[in-house]
Amino acid sequence: MMKTSTRSLLVGGVALLAAVGIYLARHVLVPFLVAGVIAYTLDPLVAILERRGVRRGLGALLVMAALILILLGVAYATIPEMISQVRLFVDRLPGYLQAVKATFDPSIAWLEQRYPEQVALVETQTAEAVRGLMPAVAGGAVILLKDALTNTPRIMIWLLTIVVVPVFAYYLIVDYQEIHGTLETLIPRQHRPGVQRYVEEIDRVLRAWLKGQLTVASVLAIIYAVGLTLLGVPLGLLIGLVGGLSHIVPYMGLITGFIPAAVLSFLDTGKWTAPVMVAGVFLFGQLLETTVISPRIVGKGLGLPPAVVLLAVFVGGELFGFAGLLLALPATAAGLVMLRDLRRSFEPSGARFVVTTPKRPATRRRRPRP
Repeated sequence: MMKTSTRSLLVGGVALLAAVGIYLARHVLVPFLVAGVIAYTLDPLVAILERRGVRRGLGALLVMAALILILLGVAYATIPEMISQVRLFVDRLPGYLQAVKATFDPSIAWLEQRYPEQVALVETQTAEAVRGLMPAVAGGAVILLKDALTNTPRIMIWLLTIVVVPVFAYYLIVDYQEIHGTLETLIPRQHRPGVQRYVEEIDRVLRAWLKGQLTVASVLAIIYAVGLTLLGVPLGLLIGLVGGLSHIVPYMGLITGFIPAAVLSFLDTGKWTAPVMVAGVFLFGQLLETTVISPRIVGKGLGLPPAVVLLAVFVGGELFGFAGLLLALPATAAGLVMLRDLRRSFEPSGARFVVTTPKRPATRRRRPRP
């Protein structure tokens, strides 16, 4: 008993030290966390190839190469159109500013006539605030530019990160079984079945959420990008892709997609029908997601409630930065599994993990006729 408690305290102390070390080195660990997310996402595809007789190393190489080719193909197909739309937006930007000014001029004139002193005070304070911010913005831009041009180690770190992420992800996929076995040896033998059950449940919840959100976000990105481009919305391709992919974080597609698209479409045409048509594109995407994608492709239950995911992402990003964004979902999945298990512990013991087998109706044997 004493040895068990001592070992448990030792394991807990090591876990606490590891958590503190991760927090202190969170900025350095970001590339490795990104590689871990990529490896975790691609591992099911490698497992499928492995079951079909492909060696794990070759399967990981094929899947990584396919991902890189897909990303390069998407970039080749979208970047030229994005550049064209950005140039057109820059050319039309003065007209958009004039349209905004013309829209608000009557209201401003009415306010100046009704509340002249208050409007003058607001204008003065705004001008002073802008004058105060300009040196800071200009100085910050100069510092960033100088830092980018002179800080060779930082440039080397970024270049190294680009190389490290896919390489580390590849080795994580290849050595998955060895890593799993090593981590399993750190768990006391008597606790392994319970820990294994927790890990499997967390993995199931997290993979269900990841599969659902990636599928939905990819389909919505295509729908929004094509729809906004056909409507002629300024920066429609970029806004559509960002708005669709932002759906990975619940409700973020509304902020990054619909609002800028509606505003720019109104400024570009000056008609209220343009934002209505933009709303129609987003409404079509949401209806398709609700009635077709989620029920037939994703399945019921994405694993994590949207409100919980949103809260976890904001809290993780606020506390730990980008590393917190990456670790928020696994931590949330673990917490959700523990809460579900705690809820089951309050249920009657007879109702837990009971598998019922339907009974077949009894059939009477017919006696053979004499």
